[in-house]
Amino acid sequence: MNLFEINFLDKMSALLKEAFKFKKYKAMHPAFAVFVGLFMLPVVVASFAVTVILAVLSFIYEIVATPVRYIHGIVNKEGKQLMHATQFIVYLISWPLIFVAYAVIALMLIVIFPIYALLSFCLYVWSLGGFKFHLFPSFAGDISIEVNGQYRILPAIFIAVSSIVLLIVPFVDGVLYYVELYKYYLEGEFVSTFFGGVYLGYIAIHTAIAVLYSLIAFAPNPKGQKCVEEAAVEEQEAASVEA
Repeated sequence: MNLFEINFLDKMSALLKEAFKFKKYKAMHPAFAVFVGLFMLPVVVASFAVTVILAVLSFIYEIVATPVRYIHGIVNKEGKQLMHATQFIVYLISWPLIFVAYAVIALMLIVIFPIYALLSFCLYVWSLGGFKFHLFPSFAGDISIEVNGQYRILPAIFIAVSSIVLLIVPFVDGVLYYVELYKYYLEGEFVSTFFGGVYLGYIAIHTAIAVLYSLIAFAPNPKGQKCVEEAAVEEQEAASVEA
């Protein structure tokens, strides 16, 4: 694939489209899906920030690359129709400029590719593996997957762990921290010090747990294999009964 021909806006749109189909979430009980989505908010917020950055860079890239590709096409087409001497003069004048333009575009790709990879990773995490994982747009063909199973235990475990890390432990720690500040008449600093520092640590820990849990527990099971196997066994049993 010619890297200079990639439309990053289309690739980004395809990523977002697959992520927002919520295939893994639809395989859960609605209440579980809501709570899992809420606890994935840190990763969701990060993905939206990366999306904005990638959209801006991709738009600038298209503005720069489109005229370069167009001029390159004209020079290539017209050069083939000229005599050798004239062709040499045309290429001698145009190709250094075109080469510089492509060099600028290549530098932009060095920035865009890692940002695309980061967006793909973030979307893959909070969608719970809702599409085929890839880091580079040049390898992105059909990224859709099928989700036929039902998730019951995994969401409950994730919600329990997230509640402990984000709600229960910080609450207990916050009460103890407030009492400690109160002893020294520093309770007025509680909001700024706890929520401005300590609680951010809990958010960071939970985000790491969410990433690991999504990649390990949810992502490897795109087709709900266990449920598919159970359905196949039931079909075989029903067929044997009918026979």
